[in-house]
Amino acid sequence: MFELHFAPPAHALESLFMLHARFVSLGSLASLASFALLTNCSPSADDSGALPNGSGGSEVGAGGAGTGGGGDGTIGGPSGGAGPQAGGAPGVGAGSSGVGGDVNSNAGGAPTGSGGAGTGSGGGTPGDGGAGGPDVDKEGKPNAAPGSMSSVPQDYLRIGDIRILNNNWGSEDLGCNTPMSVFVRQDSSFGWTFDRPSCGGQGSKPDFPQIEFGIHPFGIGNSLVTSPEFSSTTLLPKKLSEIQSASVTVENLNISLEAEESWNITFEFWISDVDPTQPTPQGRAHSAFAELMTFWGWQPGRWPKDGPGQNGAFEGGSVSGPDQVGSGGRNYTLWVQRDNWADGWRYYQFRDNSGPQKNFSGKLDVKPFIDYLLSRPGFNGDMWVTRLEVGSEIDDNTRGTVTMTGITFEVNGEARSQVIGAN
Repeated sequence: MFELHFAPPAHALESLFMLHARFVSLGSLASLASFALLTNCSPSADDSGALPNGSGGSEVGAGGAGTGGGGDGTIGGPSGGAGPQAGGAPGVGAGSSGVGGDVNSNAGGAPTGSGGAGTGSGGGTPGDGGAGGPDVDKEGKPNAAPGSMSSVPQDYLRIGDIRILNNNWGSEDLGCNTPMSVFVRQDSSFGWTFDRPSCGGQGSKPDFPQIEFGIHPFGIGNSLVTSPEFSSTTLLPKKLSEIQSASVTVENLNISLEAEESWNITFEFWISDVDPTQPTPQGRAHSAFAELMTFWGWQPGRWPKDGPGQNGAFEGGSVSGPDQVGSGGRNYTLWVQRDNWADGWRYYQFRDNSGPQKNFSGKLDVKPFIDYLLSRPGFNGDMWVTRLEVGSEIDDNTRGTVTMTGITFEVNGEARSQVIGAN
């Protein structure tokens, strides 16, 4: 915030009054002074359209009023009106005429007003007053209320800065009809259901119903996209070098299974080496650079069944052993690492050392995993974290439900939790 003050030079006023004493009567002194000020010292508008130091009132104090009046200046002051943030009351176009203020006065209307007009010059530009519109995202979605549900493939429910995605990408690629839905229950818990038949794909094309916080990593308009083309939050995407802290806290995550051939429950995040809010660079298949997952639960015998790094899990990777990362009071071991995974990005799969589980409550600190990647060849601080996710990879002959009662994402000390709408 800055202030501009205007005052005519003292010698100019002295000469003016002496000249006036010789040629005009005392009764017309005010008119002459006003004329001199208006012709020689008229203030100009600043970049915002508001006049510097008020609304340019006359010598008797008629100036642009804020919420009913100018400053406390004396009658005959050299410049009246409101201060640099003068304006009418919120939602009002022009204030009423007020008593002239001192040249240095900051008095005036509320800065959220609509710009009161002074009698000598025009008022400021309209402010930010007025009531806001409905709380919807860029696709016009309000926050999902208790009882909300969608079975539309790749649709989502909005719950504040968070999205629940009905992501059936694997079934879609395979042309397989997998009933799936995302929901918010009457008790405000939320999650998804799934009933994946035998679709094929040899375990390489699971579905991934999920919680999304941020934006996908593939580039705007890319064919791999399965979620909205805008970030769910102002906190992401963000460059690795700009992230001082990041975490996710989950309350009462549970997977209930009626058939369980292939599944997991996991956190993950994505890295892009270019701005993910822009189209995919020409000549590239996508903008994704790396994907990192941390399994909390998985089916018995899931590949690599013989342990971290076994059965070709590090084949084509750039690590030589099963690294470990501590986070949120737990230890996670690297089980799978490839430098050319899926459609051509790097892949890191960690698993909770506590072993496979169907429930999780607690905090996962993301920053240690970011620091781990920055220690690996090929990563640098100019790359972007595009989104944080919690989800479940569901493959053939698996049916069940995932629920949770709360989730909070935090980036650089700013936290966002689910927001359930009203019925």
